Amino acid sequence: MTTVAEAERIYRRKPDTVAANLGEELAVLDLPSGSYLGFNATAAHIWRLLSEPQTLDTLCEAMTAEFDIGKDRCRVEVAELLERLLAAKLLTAADV
Repeated sequence: MTTVAEAERIYRRKPDTVAANLGEELAVLDLPSGSYLGFNATAAHIWRLLSEPQTLDTLCEAMTAEFDIGKDRCRVEVAELLERLLAAKLLTAADV
């Protein structure tokens, strides 16, 4: 379950990352650390949405409009992905 604080955060890609398309999937490289992550098609779509700053709500609005996923499930899964991306230092988050 997401908290109000998580829902009100603005998520941004860090500027020192590069991505390479691998079909529907994506590889994202963190230039300072040299580490990279491979994204499945769903995570890759979210990463592409993050080309502009987004909130959890705006991400889920876009995802539920494009994919057959309920709002509650979307919020849980997208919030988990965002937390993984923050932990990997590929994103920043700021409170609104």
